[in-house]
Amino acid sequence: MSTVKIVTYNLRYVWLWTSEGINNFAFRAGLIYDKISKEKPDVIAFQEVVPTHLNILQKLLPEYEFYGHYRNADYTGEGLYTAIRKESFQLIAYETFWLSPTPFIPGSRFPDQSNNPRMCVVTTVRHQQQNRMLRLYNIHLDDISDAARIEGIKCVLSQMKRINDTTVALPSLILGDYNAIPESETIRFCCENKTPVIKDITEHIEMTYHDYGRAAQKIDYIFATEDIVKAVEKADIWKTCFNGVYLSDHYPVFADIDLDKIG
Repeated sequence: MSTVKIVTYNLRYVWLWTSEGINNFAFRAGLIYDKISKEKPDVIAFQEVVPTHLNILQKLLPEYEFYGHYRNADYTGEGLYTAIRKESFQLIAYETFWLSPTPFIPGSRFPDQSNNPRMCVVTTVRHQQQNRMLRLYNIHLDDISDAARIEGIKCVLSQMKRINDTTVALPSLILGDYNAIPESETIRFCCENKTPVIKDITEHIEMTYHDYGRAAQKIDYIFATEDIVKAVEKADIWKTCFNGVYLSDHYPVFADIDLDKIG
């Protein structure tokens, strides 16, 4: 098969908290395991990962390797982890950086953003059978303003140029929680960017954040470089809900991509 499934999935960081009720991660873990085991995605870009999440996911999903870390200066707090299915892809390169004027200083951030540092996990992967390579940028943008989010995505695009110029330019995906609705300045900036041109391959998806059935917003996206756009066979969300228990307060978003059709 030349088609791979790429997922972005905000896990919701809470382990046990009264207001979460039956949607605490402790109660969602089995549902998450069942869904991933059924769908068998080739790559999952996780946001809002905390140590309890990671420990359980690594035990439940030994067929995946997890790459990432936590965002604070001392490598604590929430983190980003990209899970790669070992039988599908081989890791070629991996790096992380912070969304800031000093991307390689741990915990750094822009002056006008929230107190929470933001980062990016970059994985370059080679498909085991097709020998095609992809580069994936797993992000979680700031939650306070478009200005902070735009600075963050500018940093990602700047690092993308550096990596392409110093290694090899590859078809790339920027996926994650953008914390921005489609009408925002953040998404407008992404759609109008020219170097490189990136396309929202999830443009038709109307909702990704639902707050356990209490809200309806789109804030999670998969943007792709132009060489990938025509290779997208399908993009949608996982709507799984069992007796009021959801996979998260976000619907995971996936894209099925035919590697043979990448330009």
